[in-house]
Amino acid sequence: MEAASKLAPENLDLQVAASLARLEAQLESHHNPAPELARLRGFTLAPAQQLEVRLHTAEILSRANLFQEAAKELEDASLLAPDRADTYFNLALARYRNGEWEAALTSAERAKHLQDSGSVESLLGDIQEKRGDSLAAVRSYQAAVSLEPNVEGHRLVLATELLKHQTFDAAVVVLEQARALFPQSVRLAVLLGLTYYFVDRSSDSIRTLGEASRLDTRSVLAMQYLGEITLRDSATPDPTAVKQICEFADAHRASKTANAFCGGVMLRVAEESGDRSDQQEIVRRLRLAVQVAPAEPIARCELGKAFEWSQQWPEARMQMERCVRLDPDSPESHYRLARIYRRLGLTTLAGEQTAAQQEATKRQTDANNLRTSTITRFLVLLNQ
Repeated sequence: MEAASKLAPENLDLQVAASLARLEAQLESHHNPAPELARLRGFTLAPAQQLEVRLHTAEILSRANLFQEAAKELEDASLLAPDRADTYFNLALARYRNGEWEAALTSAERAKHLQDSGSVESLLGDIQEKRGDSLAAVRSYQAAVSLEPNVEGHRLVLATELLKHQTFDAAVVVLEQARALFPQSVRLAVLLGLTYYFVDRSSDSIRTLGEASRLDTRSVLAMQYLGEITLRDSATPDPTAVKQICEFADAHRASKTANAFCGGVMLRVAEESGDRSDQQEIVRRLRLAVQVAPAEPIARCELGKAFEWSQQWPEARMQMERCVRLDPDSPESHYRLARIYRRLGLTTLAGEQTAAQQEATKRQTDANNLRTSTITRFLVLLNQ
């Protein structure tokens, strides 16, 4: 194309096409695109062709994550075609990705005025969330669902927004309705399972997460939540959940947490039933978890608990000391380490751990803060 453009300098279409191709190549090789952009903007073209070039240039720049430059092209395009909703939508998106919340809002509202859609409302919700107006964000996400009720993503975004701001009952309603429409969606089942957990419906949470893991037996996300919530729950672990967690661990031996959750829930069952027949298997799984992920707190802490339960005091001390270093904010871990120290006659160290336990408890006295932290961590994991 470069050679052809040199052979036909009078062919404006060919010159423009060659310039666009050069721009794309420069961006792929991380060269400064400014000279080629200036060249593209210097062509004298008919309005329709000028619009096409501006839109094509913006698309190339957006793919290269140059959203500020893309927005400039889209601004010019919007002046050439002031009645095109898609141009204003793309301009709003470029401004949003460039962190220009107010300018993005103006463009998105113009797109909505010209032709509303679920995509426009969803983008408006994202913009309002960034602006700190969560109520307006929820309204926009609700509008997206109303306009495009068969789009699963809109319902997921609305539910996530409600969870983020701890409007749990509304999130349950949204997700239960969504699950009825999309019964094969693993992500919806996972999010509903989490929401049940946040409203203290642990048995529903574990049941729903179990359903999610059956929908996709390879889903690391579903199993991560099922393992953690089963381990956290105050009730005796559900046998079906324990079986699923351990089968997943057997199929994913390189997982950083699968064997830790399996060994942990098996330990809970054994402690509560007084049955020590699985002691060797529990310790084996937890040792394997530590070998796979030595810096993972859940593996260290559960192995420490297993050694304490089996009265292997020196091993329990070593693992629980590592546990509290990896997870210093856990009151339970400090309490267990203090108990191990007392068993070994180390009263001074036991006293230090009791004091550390009290400090960790103070940091967790505000239930709201603890819940907010848990929700944030779970939602970050969900969006990875």
